[in-house]
Amino acid sequence: MNTKKQQIIAASIRLFAQDGVGVSTAAIAKEAGVSNGTLFNHFETKQILIDEVYIFVKQNMADVILSHVDFSASVFDVCFTLWIAFANWSYDHLTEYRAMNVLNTSQLLGDTARQYVEGLWGPMFDKLEDAQQSGILHPTCPELICINMQSYLHALVAYTNRKQYSQQEREKIFREAFRVFWRGIAMSTSCLDLNGFD
Repeated sequence: MNTKKQQIIAASIRLFAQDGVGVSTAAIAKEAGVSNGTLFNHFETKQILIDEVYIFVKQNMADVILSHVDFSASVFDVCFTLWIAFANWSYDHLTEYRAMNVLNTSQLLGDTARQYVEGLWGPMFDKLEDAQQSGILHPTCPELICINMQSYLHALVAYTNRKQYSQQEREKIFREAFRVFWRGIAMSTSCLDLNGFD
């Protein structure tokens, strides 16, 4: 990716997070330090820009989070590691996190962008499906489990941000919340006992 395109994407992330997806391309170009014509040389339409920014943020998020996950571990460990890694990413990349939420709720994302992003989590879907076939998890659609997980995590991030908890307090809250989440998807809660959650 060339420098000007990087500047445009970075500016879009900042302005989407700050002002919403309705921000003009002229404002994005100004924030990026390029002309409006340069912006459209790299992104022919605003729709393409929105989709590429979304993919960029989601790809970076997945790269960071999944780098912490050992998919050969138990499904409990995989879910818990992903849970904590998402929380940490959201705090370490708060502007990107906010931009991602704006784009998620905008209803402007193209189907291709959404499908590409869903594919990033293929290993997680496979792990959940294997655990269901082994009788560890309830037989719920793996994608639905991930949607539930994401919704829960987004609510937790919003709550802990609003309350301005310390890192130690946040970690305790996320750990306790995972216990509640796991009880909802697992056939047995023995993993909670084995891992010192109770």
